[in-house]
Amino acid sequence: MAFNVGLNVVEVDGAGAPAIVGAAVSVGAFNITTRRGVPNRPTRITSFQQFADQFGGFFAAGLGPYLVKGFFDNGGMTAYINRVVSSDATTGAAPASITLQDGGNKDTLTLKTGFRGTADPGAWGNDLFVKIDPSWSAASRILETAAATIQGTPLNATTDMSAFPKLSVRVDEEAAATDISFQASDFADPKKATSAEIRDAINRRTNKLVASLTNDNRLVLTSTGQVASLQKKGTRIQVTADNATLGFSNMANPTRGTLSVIVAGGTSLANTSDFEVGDVVLIDDTSRKATVKLTRINPLTGAVEWTPNVATPNTFNAALTTATNQEFKLTVAQGGTEDANVVETWDHLAMEADLPNYAPSVLNDTLRGSRYLMATDEHSTSGPGADIPKTLAFTRLNPGRDGTPTPNEFIGDSAKHTGLYAFDAYDVQLLCCERTDAAILNAALGYCAQRGDCMFVGSVPEGFTAGGQAVAYGQAFQGKKVYGALYAPWIKIFDPIGVGANPLKWIPPTGHVMGVYARVETARGIWKAPAGDEANLIGALDVEYRLSDAEHTDLVKNGSVNGVRVVPGAGIIVDASRTLSTDTRWLYVNVRLLFNYVKSSLKQGVRWVRQEPNRDTLWNAVKFNSVVPFLMGLWRQGAFGTGTPEQVFTVICDASNNPPEEVDKGNFKLEVYFYPSKPAETIIIIVGQQPSGATTSEA
Repeated sequence: MAFNVGLNVVEVDGAGAPAIVGAAVSVGAFNITTRRGVPNRPTRITSFQQFADQFGGFFAAGLGPYLVKGFFDNGGMTAYINRVVSSDATTGAAPASITLQDGGNKDTLTLKTGFRGTADPGAWGNDLFVKIDPSWSAASRILETAAATIQGTPLNATTDMSAFPKLSVRVDEEAAATDISFQASDFADPKKATSAEIRDAINRRTNKLVASLTNDNRLVLTSTGQVASLQKKGTRIQVTADNATLGFSNMANPTRGTLSVIVAGGTSLANTSDFEVGDVVLIDDTSRKATVKLTRINPLTGAVEWTPNVATPNTFNAALTTATNQEFKLTVAQGGTEDANVVETWDHLAMEADLPNYAPSVLNDTLRGSRYLMATDEHSTSGPGADIPKTLAFTRLNPGRDGTPTPNEFIGDSAKHTGLYAFDAYDVQLLCCERTDAAILNAALGYCAQRGDCMFVGSVPEGFTAGGQAVAYGQAFQGKKVYGALYAPWIKIFDPIGVGANPLKWIPPTGHVMGVYARVETARGIWKAPAGDEANLIGALDVEYRLSDAEHTDLVKNGSVNGVRVVPGAGIIVDASRTLSTDTRWLYVNVRLLFNYVKSSLKQGVRWVRQEPNRDTLWNAVKFNSVVPFLMGLWRQGAFGTGTPEQVFTVICDASNNPPEEVDKGNFKLEVYFYPSKPAETIIIIVGQQPSGATTSEA
């Protein structure tokens, strides 16, 4: 940096270490089936309405939407949704589709259900209709090199207009003449009307022509081209008039305007501002047509060039010829063909790949494309303009299908980032799945353990609690250190798409429980166990099976499954907070969540250490300026057990764990230990008798 003579002020970061900012918590990851949505592409949502807009809301064949609704109803703020679909070629998910044909009955454009360029398969598209209409965004007539005009005989100084003779004119080859009438107010004295008054009266009555006067007092009528301008029927360039009083009589051969000549490879157009090179243009004089592709436009002269050459150009009536670019309009409706059902309209689409309005490019645009369809060009051999989809009334797409995903499709592929592994690149802390297959749960628990910053939240299968199978089900997933928890039994909710006056549905409590996690974390902190009276499930109407105290104890202590119970005065609550771990150090949900939070916060908070000089100044900065203040904040909020900071957490970052041999290898080591807060799970109240305090001596 060059310094100026005199005083210079330079801002630097200084020697202070960045403070550690707490990592995100309670972000849900839902690996579920949905009515629609791009498969294996997690999407961030912050409300159930947003979920419904993108994934289609509730549907009878899946539980996923109900879990998401329970999450947001109970305090969830942010979630990532990954749609799981069946990939079976015969019975798996397939998009609804339609292939459009051009005027030559050749396939030209295929439309499939999609979302901004990516396939969105499923039976949801069976309710979509499409309509095709011809369209054009640019039109022009052949350029006049001279306007049509007619000149009358010289008028006297004044003209007797008291009879108010009409002036009949036919402008630009109109089918019928137009009468221009006069009235007394046009003249100071109708018997002595001046030529200027006559001229001004004509100009007030019409915009089809302009009246003017020559130096020798002749009335001149000139076409303005207003009628012809941008009319598909064609340009008409002729002026006729017959009125002896005004100097017009015997007009059998009126003067015509002159036109540019249509040549084989181009012509001059009246208006080229809306055209662009590459446009497919229809040259039309109402009796003959030719389709060409513009290759050059001169906006100053109106000259255009095209390919291929127009055959027998002299057969075109230049006065009736127009040029319009060939486009089409696509209308998409959902649930019917009434105007109220129209969800998208795409006008001025083209089938030329070199144009910005090329239909596949517009519909498949990743930012502004269609939310319902994706397009594929079938490359019709009909040629430019002729490959435009022909007019089509509202037509339903050919049916798609949903299919039923297998457990392996929920689990996914780590190399392809599908299923569970679709969340690899996302910062999520709570993972769930609508299915309870043992293979899926084992894979989900393994995935969370591998990540080290996420916890699986699951449930036992429907009916297992009442049937006494829940304990054995939970035991199958127990381990020394497990990144997950199970809940039982299922809960009853109101079903918005159910049948009857009061439709109800049984669902896993998973989504509601994850929402409770988020709500308790917001209100009390990540270290508070998400259980107890304040952990009530909003939206739950009943439980599938009401656990007794003894059954709940057996479920929790032997099966590591947390009970969802009806508690008088509290409602339907989560009544335990065990993980599937058997090691007492990792027994509780809040301990697992707290450790995940601390690990993620430290991982993000010390990224600045990379490539810094690995010596005592760095070690001290990390320990005393970053980590200790972060842990002190948690201690003050009650995240750790009873004791002073020195008693409940330890930070080691010095020469003892960063010896020279490790420093030489480029290794930097930070050790953090803490004693987490544990929940009061079992309440012991001792009630007994004691002897009276009175003595005989006091009597």
